[in-house]
Amino acid sequence: MTPELMSLMLPVRGGACRLWAGRHLPAASTDGWPLLVCHGGPGIPSDYLFPLVELLQRPVIFFDQLGCGRSDRPEPADQEYSIAASVRDLVSVIDALVAQAWIPIRDGRPAYHLYGQSFGGILAFETLNAASGPPPPRSLSLSNVPSSVPVLLEDVAALLADLGDDGSRFDATHVCRAIPRPAALLAAYAPGHPGSHWRGVDVIAEWCVPEASLASFTTPVLRLAAEYDFVTSRSMQGWQQLANQRLVVLPGVAHHALLERPKAYGAHLEAFLQTHED
Repeated sequence: MTPELMSLMLPVRGGACRLWAGRHLPAASTDGWPLLVCHGGPGIPSDYLFPLVELLQRPVIFFDQLGCGRSDRPEPADQEYSIAASVRDLVSVIDALVAQAWIPIRDGRPAYHLYGQSFGGILAFETLNAASGPPPPRSLSLSNVPSSVPVLLEDVAALLADLGDDGSRFDATHVCRAIPRPAALLAAYAPGHPGSHWRGVDVIAEWCVPEASLASFTTPVLRLAAEYDFVTSRSMQGWQQLANQRLVVLPGVAHHALLERPKAYGAHLEAFLQTHED
């Protein structure tokens, strides 16, 4: 079920494109800082992350990246699709959310947390390390995020081979183990909802986290991982170099741990966010 969201269309790329953003406010008033959510893919919109609103005691803000969901879908000949372009878009989104007061100002600076699932975590981390990046969040949460996509692709090939190259078994074992398929995940993949211009892990196949950025990164980080995720521990090894981090590995679940064990997932995430607001 789609949560109640207040929607905006935010200008990016000098006003040439617009990205959809949606904000959910909790039923009870809260002093919790908003969580800005970056979805994965690339090219799979925010819907599969909507269940976060039921688990967190704070405003939650979603946005659909360019080319998918409710956002504009310019042709590749007209607009760039890349990690670097997506970073610039996210900086513009954060600036616009501050201007709209969806991200409040406290103690003279924007007060928010940043969260990224899968590719969304790559986007969030790259954005915070950009030369002209946004005001830093109070924390960063990386859920099911590889630090090396080349290693990830090697491990995915090995996992698939172990299952006799059966894509359906791979999906049921390493992508989402919930039966039946969660409605939020089905909604994200509904016809016409995913992007087609820039989509899938192949478009980011060469990305690895820059080692220099790991050494200098001081924002508190929560790393959420899953026992059966195709994003293996080996493919996440680089994140161990982060100075200020906490790792939680959720048992019995796969890439969509949020949808498979929502209460445990939400409890870990909310506790971490609260810790970094006092």
